Amino acid sequence: MRALSARIVLVLWMMLASQWGWSQSTQTGFDLNGAWNLNLKESDDPDKKIERAIREAGGRPDADGKRGRGRYKGGPKEQEIYDHLIYDETLHIIQNGPEIQMVYAEGFTRSFFTDGRGRTVSASGSSSGDAHDFSFGAWVGNILNVEAKPRDGGWTQESYTVDPVTKQLRVLLKLKPLLFPAVVETQLVYDRSVGAK
Repeated sequence: MRALSARIVLVLWMMLASQWGWSQSTQTGFDLNGAWNLNLKESDDPDKKIERAIREAGGRPDADGKRGRGRYKGGPKEQEIYDHLIYDETLHIIQNGPEIQMVYAEGFTRSFFTDGRGRTVSASGSSSGDAHDFSFGAWVGNILNVEAKPRDGGWTQESYTVDPVTKQLRVLLKLKPLLFPAVVETQLVYDRSVGAK
């Protein structure tokens, strides 16, 4: 019943968002097409951000004895989108009109539209909310705002923009896995791959 209620709220929110102008955003935005490589020196350390969020929620970080970058990577399949968003060092973006496809390591792919079209929601799905991750986005000027609903029932808010001076892709992320005690906020910086558009 909880999953059905969440779906109803989501559908109502999407309908209201389109009425409030979210779907009235620029359809073209900025050219994000191409392959991007994570700039580790200019990006936040996601593990430190995770540990900070745990501490702010009153917890004690525990990476099960793991050290180094990616010590919090891994977990159930329903949470894989979070790992791809914060740990993958390559991102390939394909823009085809209002459709955007983001391809991460291991072929993990997500597609969404930026023209305000809705998503069909059914009463079937997993007990944690849905059988698949889904995302939707909108251009606000040259900033691509994306929201995702991962299979675990959590959420993400993402903002993608290309810096006009450095030409780097800057990604601001807010992630909230369903059972995690706090929101994780981090910034990632990508350089366009050599030879890529």
